[in-house]
Amino acid sequence: MQLLEPGRIGTMVLKNRVIMPAMGIRGTVEKDGDWGDRVIAYYTARAAGGVGLITPEMVFVSRALELAASDCIDLSSDEHLKSVRRLADSLGKYDCKLSVQLTAGFGRVVPPYILPEWWTEDPLPEHLRPVSASVNDNHYLPDKRKFDSRPLTTEEAAALAQSFGPAARRAREGGAACVELHGHEGYLLDQFMTKLWNRRDDHYGGTRDKRLNFAREAIAAIRLEAGEDFPLIYRFGLTHYLPGGREPEEGLWIARELEKLGVDALHVDAGCYETHWWPHPPQYQEPGCMVSLAEQVKRQVSIPVIAVGRLQYPDVAERVLNENKADFIAMGRGLLADPDLINKVAAHKEEDIIPCIGCHEGCLWQMAEGKPTSCALRPTTGHEIEWPLLPVKHRASLLVVGGGPAGIEAARSGVERGFDVTLWEATGQLGGNLWPAAEPDFKLDIARYLKYLRHLAKKLPIEVVLNKRGMAQDIADFGADYVVLATGAKMEALPFQSSDTVKVLSAIDLLTGKETSRGKNILVMGGGLVGCETAVYLARQGKHVTISTRRGKEQLGGDIVDRSNREMLIAMIKDAGIRVHDNAVPVRLDNGAVVLQTGGPSNEGGSGPVERSERDELVDMINQNAKDSALAKSGDSGIAGEIVVAADSFVFAGRLLPQGALAKEIAAINGSTQNILSAGDCVKVDSIMHAVWGSFTAVREIAA
Repeated sequence: MQLLEPGRIGTMVLKNRVIMPAMGIRGTVEKDGDWGDRVIAYYTARAAGGVGLITPEMVFVSRALELAASDCIDLSSDEHLKSVRRLADSLGKYDCKLSVQLTAGFGRVVPPYILPEWWTEDPLPEHLRPVSASVNDNHYLPDKRKFDSRPLTTEEAAALAQSFGPAARRAREGGAACVELHGHEGYLLDQFMTKLWNRRDDHYGGTRDKRLNFAREAIAAIRLEAGEDFPLIYRFGLTHYLPGGREPEEGLWIARELEKLGVDALHVDAGCYETHWWPHPPQYQEPGCMVSLAEQVKRQVSIPVIAVGRLQYPDVAERVLNENKADFIAMGRGLLADPDLINKVAAHKEEDIIPCIGCHEGCLWQMAEGKPTSCALRPTTGHEIEWPLLPVKHRASLLVVGGGPAGIEAARSGVERGFDVTLWEATGQLGGNLWPAAEPDFKLDIARYLKYLRHLAKKLPIEVVLNKRGMAQDIADFGADYVVLATGAKMEALPFQSSDTVKVLSAIDLLTGKETSRGKNILVMGGGLVGCETAVYLARQGKHVTISTRRGKEQLGGDIVDRSNREMLIAMIKDAGIRVHDNAVPVRLDNGAVVLQTGGPSNEGGSGPVERSERDELVDMINQNAKDSALAKSGDSGIAGEIVVAADSFVFAGRLLPQGALAKEIAAINGSTQNILSAGDCVKVDSIMHAVWGSFTAVREIAA
């Protein structure tokens, strides 16, 4: 298998073709950005799992200009050299090498939440003001002039470029096998390379050749300080997929120029913060979504090319190498879901790989909140030290009621701790609401996760009883030492009964195949995740689809945590020609139509205030303020009145309601809820991560 064969980048020989690329670990590092025990454990787990080269998060080459990034590691001095050496030594025990990604900084994409008092109108101290190639607005808060970046002077730019040299030398002294230049995604180095953000007329701008001078000088400084034989990888985007940004023609020119400069390998991706669904591809992107870009570069250069972008599927990664589209494969989030992915491939146990579901919730959003970078499906990622599953002290039994993600995770965690586990599932198959969620052809990741869970349940040493509804008396009579209730959620009742001319059905019944739609014209009621995905699913079958949502357009898909997933889904709705009526409520069926009341209050799915978390506020800030965001407020509040929408079928994507009464019913029998635990949607309807982490935590904390 070519994926497992050795490969060479310059003077560096790797044991296989798998590279773990840089991903943010803001909440995993120490307060000063240092790589402490938690970081060492996090990366070492991936090295032990078979990865050939690991690139931790970006490392600053200077502290002189971006003081706001004080919680990020740097190699501008020897202060963090010891931790680099510790990590290199730890990875080396598994024949895995360390790559250090050197960055010039954030520039205009510095996140406001790491700046002081970003939510106020107070002036920003000059020494904390963002910097860039030119005056540019802040990506997150483009309307707040206090965050506009100032252009670096020619002297400052020259000094910053020279800073790459000593930083690379320190990386080599610390045991790194190579360095990678952080020249992609619209960060500061990319801002110098891009006409959209670089409007200078000095040595560092004015022509595309001059815009590359900053990178040229950084590379020259590295060669001078770290040695001509020290491997250097350059990561850049072939295109930004952004009007005014880089087009592929210029990207290919850059690739050729970088090869002339002596770069040893090119790591090719795409996009920037404005088109974040490329550098951070969500579940809706195709596997290997950026491979074609790497292939274009490979045709132009003779040095190795690294492909990236949803390549955690071993068969896809292997095909890329076999077809000579790239020389190395970068796997990011797939290794967060399963650190042993490569070892499992080598052992021909691909069915045991925990799949990444592309949700970004456990990785990107945990990091954005300042928490350890983790995974929705693997809570111990980033918590390798803090959250062990300790063996039970005495033999004990665990009954799990419900066979969805929460239930199967409870069973898995229970087995790992040493419980005797029995699982009851009310239906004839496992998976819960993953079953309908996996039906659309653009939900490949969820389909893989469903398949994995069913395989896992067969593999675990547990008793699975299908078609066994957990009734309170039966649970009490079973007499398990501990019970985890993971009974999930059910959709609320249909608002109408079918008429002679309009068929009424739920989205769940449609997606599971229990019911089928009728006719060409479909109205989907509900603007959340289920409604939006169902609408796209129907539109791709050639149906004429309309969505009605009680909320405003800016809240379409509002229950989706991740911005990349949400914006791409909204783009899919637009591309499919789906019409959206916001601030609209279906009030009655008509002859082959549904009548909508428009202009009402935007409070879909209930009344009263909605509970808000710090994460919700952070998500809203990024979604609604980001420049060019598809989720920017539309200002369309709707006009009061009625609209008649042609509809042969009315598909209801209503609220999912927790099925949480069982705990009280058991307590009424036993006289206590002691040793009765609940997890997942039966507690609160939320994401897959909420279900998995809730069950994991419940079982981990059992004092047995």
